[in-house]
Amino acid sequence: MFKLTSLSSPTDLFHKIVFKDGLNIILGRYSKAGKDINGIGKTTIIKFIDYCLLSDGVKADFFSEKYSFLKTETVKLEFKLGNNNCSIERGFEDRRKVLYRVNDGALNEFTDTDLRLILGAEMGKGQSGVYDPLWFRTLMSFYLQNDHNFSQRDPKNVLKFTVGKRQPELFAYIFFLLGIDNTLIWDFDNNSVELKKLRSDQSRINKQITEQTGKSIEDFRGECDAIVRKIDKLESGLDNYNFDENTSNIESKILILNSDISELNKQRIALASKFKQIKESLKIDIDVDPKDVANFYSQIHSEFSDFILKSLDEVVKFREDISSNRKKFLKEREVQYQNKLNSIKTKVVGLEENRSKLYGMLDEQSAFDALKSAYLNLIDEKANLSGQLAYIEQLDSIEEAIADRKLGVGNTVKNILAEKPTLAKLSQDIKNVYLDLVEGSVDIESSDISPYFNIEFKANQNSPVKLSLEVPRGSSLGKGRFKILAFDLTVFICSLKGGNNLPSFMIHDGVFHAIAHKTRIKFLNYINKMLNSFEDVQYIITVNEDEIIFPELEGVSVALDFKLEDRTLITLEDKPEAMFLSKEFG
Repeated sequence: MFKLTSLSSPTDLFHKIVFKDGLNIILGRYSKAGKDINGIGKTTIIKFIDYCLLSDGVKADFFSEKYSFLKTETVKLEFKLGNNNCSIERGFEDRRKVLYRVNDGALNEFTDTDLRLILGAEMGKGQSGVYDPLWFRTLMSFYLQNDHNFSQRDPKNVLKFTVGKRQPELFAYIFFLLGIDNTLIWDFDNNSVELKKLRSDQSRINKQITEQTGKSIEDFRGECDAIVRKIDKLESGLDNYNFDENTSNIESKILILNSDISELNKQRIALASKFKQIKESLKIDIDVDPKDVANFYSQIHSEFSDFILKSLDEVVKFREDISSNRKKFLKEREVQYQNKLNSIKTKVVGLEENRSKLYGMLDEQSAFDALKSAYLNLIDEKANLSGQLAYIEQLDSIEEAIADRKLGVGNTVKNILAEKPTLAKLSQDIKNVYLDLVEGSVDIESSDISPYFNIEFKANQNSPVKLSLEVPRGSSLGKGRFKILAFDLTVFICSLKGGNNLPSFMIHDGVFHAIAHKTRIKFLNYINKMLNSFEDVQYIITVNEDEIIFPELEGVSVALDFKLEDRTLITLEDKPEAMFLSKEFG
């Protein structure tokens, strides 16, 4: 239960208004015909209620110059929510400040945003289906409507009780109020919204690619594939080449090898010179013939000749011994030098081979510079196309997501259709409430159009649920307004049967304009009787006295079947002392 108790002003701005069960009338009485019906303060009362129920819409009015006299005033709304007696107080200096009390507890300060969540959570207790505390003000805009809101509604789409909501989203709200499980229609709406967003992203990316490249998506995909294939082939062909060694490193190594080879050559030349000297030293010439010397000296003296021969033999023998030892020594040195020369030669050969390889690498590096440059250019081109390639990947990802969402939408529609037999009785009960209300308000026999109320479930992925309703013929404007009025009251009455914390009050301000006199009076008679069958239910309306008293000039008289004063909360007149706040609000 969520019903209103009273509206008052702690600063004595106006007298306390106590709400009753059943029909509550805020009555306007004018002494002159054609007076502005909103000039005496009826709508201001409704705005105060709406302001206390945390509406943003009325702030623009109350914080305008017109209402500047309210700056030091406060208003207080008392209500019963669940098992608790609650109150909300608001001033007109701070747009967001709200004072909230539960039972006899402390008066706590909140922002209007925070208190909406608190009341929204409390209002949704025990509800089945999908519900979010953030819905508090959205749903409240259904239960409390002024003439401006009501006149903006389209009788061809009675669901649209608030602006800025999608049709499936509106169905989710109305199903929730009617007691129909809204889980599937909520899922359908979410999937549809996501699907629409994905398709929008898809179109946006397609457009960007076309604008940036001048190509169709198909041509662009082909171009990207061709570039990727070129790069793949080039990378495959270059797998055997290693470009880790750059030219400067190779040249440095060659310089080192040149130095090493030069040093070894110097050593080789020095060793070769010494080796040659040793080879020359091995040639010992014994150029003295002892016999020739002895013959020469025998001509002088025979004994002296023998002595000379003997001495020379000894000298020659000595020289031969020395020569033999020297040859042996030099031979050993010759072998050593030969080994060193061979070693140097081997090293030089090895270094020269390495140097040749490095020269070859230099030649190879030079030969592949152009190839490498071409490769790098392709890499740059691929990098430049990376953004477009990312678009392609995004498109592919979006395509998959779209397929998933379409499948989700299709499954949800299938499940909604499967619920049709289960909802048949509930749908019929709702239809009966609507038809009873219309038949109780309008002469069906005198019209060639029969009223109807249908909730249809179809295999339509754009809109699997369709609501259609009609009322008997009347004036174009009056018929449309009555259709909306009948729909709202049907939803309200059905929501009362759930035994929950949804509002058990509905407030309509100025909604009877253009509706035929007879229809208005019969409607109020029917609603008054119907509400008497409920407990703790309130229907609060603003109406002018001349709107519910049948004109004498009419041939047929229809009167209220209840005492107007018993259902009237306050009567406001077009004279200052009888106006609300003692001010005119025209």
